[in-house]
Amino acid sequence: MTTIPLINIAALRSENTAERWAVVQSIATAFRDIGFMAVQGHNIPEQVISAMREQTRLLFKRPMDEKLALTVHPTNYRGYIPLGFFTPNGGGGAANKHADQYEAYKLHYEIAADDPICGQCDLYGPNRWPENSFALKAAVANYWRHCDRVTDELLLAIAAFFESDPAYFKQALTKPLTNMTLLHYPPCNRGVDHFGIHPHKDTDLLTVLAADLIGGLYLRPRQAKQWMEAKVPSDALIVNVGDMLEIWSGGYFMSTPHKVVNESDQHRYSFPYFSVPRFDITISPPGDSMNFDRAAMRAGEVSKKIWRSNWPNVDSVEEEIDPYTY
Repeated sequence: MTTIPLINIAALRSENTAERWAVVQSIATAFRDIGFMAVQGHNIPEQVISAMREQTRLLFKRPMDEKLALTVHPTNYRGYIPLGFFTPNGGGGAANKHADQYEAYKLHYEIAADDPICGQCDLYGPNRWPENSFALKAAVANYWRHCDRVTDELLLAIAAFFESDPAYFKQALTKPLTNMTLLHYPPCNRGVDHFGIHPHKDTDLLTVLAADLIGGLYLRPRQAKQWMEAKVPSDALIVNVGDMLEIWSGGYFMSTPHKVVNESDQHRYSFPYFSVPRFDITISPPGDSMNFDRAAMRAGEVSKKIWRSNWPNVDSVEEEIDPYTY
């Protein structure tokens, strides 16, 4: 296998039942066999994606002291992540060639600080923005709105395939923990032992990523013997299954390991969108799942554990995150 399935989802908006069902089946097959697909017919205007990419580029060109002033903290997972800040390979920042070679800016579903849900789960709250970031905010809000729509369409298709209540995902994604990571991968020398981002699986429902011409995204489906590059048309979105959707499908869909390696001589920018349910939603496998032993997961609990794991010594942090209250 040298490519991921390319599916035009425009027919999901068609009144023709046969056309809709053909696309639903194609999506289910892609998610079952490989866990990834490339999507055309998504109706996100090219200028919306271009604006998002340009604003991401400009964000990372800001002065370093300005970015560092917004560095993430164990008590707030919104803001700037310096180069080499998080890594499973020992840390040490950019000087460690084994550290993940990216800098990032973390954004989450925007919610007012005085919203009652903030008192129920401390993962909620307003985003942190650099000064004079009106254009960045506008680009993010516009692109995010389109990703919400595309994700809704795909989840409705998935519900139809499993003959499940389509209202399930709608209510689960009310005040969600959906988030986005703006990413910059600097050029790296070929042959150096490095990752842009180390091999991992996503923990969300669905991840949506606008394609780029630089490449460097690799995945390894369970039946594959080696990593394959996700080469897709420039106007496509790359969509992949996360652990939550794998569990919800009882293992019918595959959450696939993937990594980023930027071996080009160009700066690579991306902005993956991660669809995550509200904090109190429990994702459980169907009762009739056979040979599938993964446990149910609560969206807020998993999100918190992932964040805290970035700080191995978080228990010694003075402002430790308070436990959840449900």
